[in-house]
Amino acid sequence: MIFRRAFVSIATHIFVATWALAFATTALAEAFPGGKPIHLVVATGVGSGSDLTARQIAAGMSKDIGAPVIVENKTGAGGVIGTHFVAKAPADGYTLLATYAQHYTNQLVRNTPYDAVQDFDPIARVANSALVISVATDSPYKTLADVVEEAKQNPGIITYGSSGNGTTSHMAAALFSSMAGISMNHIPYKAPGQVALDAASGQIDLSFNGMSSVLPLIKGGRLRPLAVTTATRSLSLPDVLTVAEQGFPGYEAASPVWIFAPHGTPQAVIDMLSEAVTRQAQSTEFKALCLQQGLEVDVQDAATAKAAGPGELEKWRKLMSVAGVKAD
Repeated sequence: MIFRRAFVSIATHIFVATWALAFATTALAEAFPGGKPIHLVVATGVGSGSDLTARQIAAGMSKDIGAPVIVENKTGAGGVIGTHFVAKAPADGYTLLATYAQHYTNQLVRNTPYDAVQDFDPIARVANSALVISVATDSPYKTLADVVEEAKQNPGIITYGSSGNGTTSHMAAALFSSMAGISMNHIPYKAPGQVALDAASGQIDLSFNGMSSVLPLIKGGRLRPLAVTTATRSLSLPDVLTVAEQGFPGYEAASPVWIFAPHGTPQAVIDMLSEAVTRQAQSTEFKALCLQQGLEVDVQDAATAKAAGPGELEKWRKLMSVAGVKAD
């Protein structure tokens, strides 16, 4: 009798969960009738953390709603071009933006034609990316201490690459320079992948870059990681010390990944999209992708991400001030 009751209870829970998922899927499909595709715009290049996570989520969402979710990379101006495209799009849920911390930092260093908080409605936050400080495997710099010593003896001689002025990688490097009391030569790039390749070939001394851009080169033996920029070590590089562990307590710089809709998108649509996106972000497939690419799963629904938006902008404003990053 006890076994029968347990079996009935388990079966009931499975039925309820299955019914809830089916209801959510049907509701989302009804919100987007006619099989019209959703366009998920990525403001960075192919292979970046926001690009890879967007593609994984898009694939799962396409099955949920029975209509294509198409990923489009619209790059340029450090992410401003793709972001502005979504800001101007109709607020109907058919055009979304996948981006990372540059969504907020761009407004602090550029004259952006949009407001990072007011012109967008968050759908979800899905992941968080550590940055990695890395050098070519044949570099004379074996540790961060080596870098600091050289920079103090020869100010400005060490070159480092970032994804552009005011990007997360630039601010991470500037913050490190400020805390270490050193001066390095900043080389801004348009694409994070090129930063990693140039560091691996020795054209620049250091790469401050997202984990997904450097991890393949680290695993391939072309880059040597010196540190990760998060407060705790990365699951993907558990033996690599944080910057804080190497004599800089309190240092932290990481880049979350968000999905936004244009401001004014109906709340019912936002809620349904948020449920669909967060469901994908909690899937086994998404978790496996994050582990492979050096990202940490970090899920917030629309309401939580919206409440955190103003604070996120202020956090980067303070970091910009501490690091001494100036607007263009």
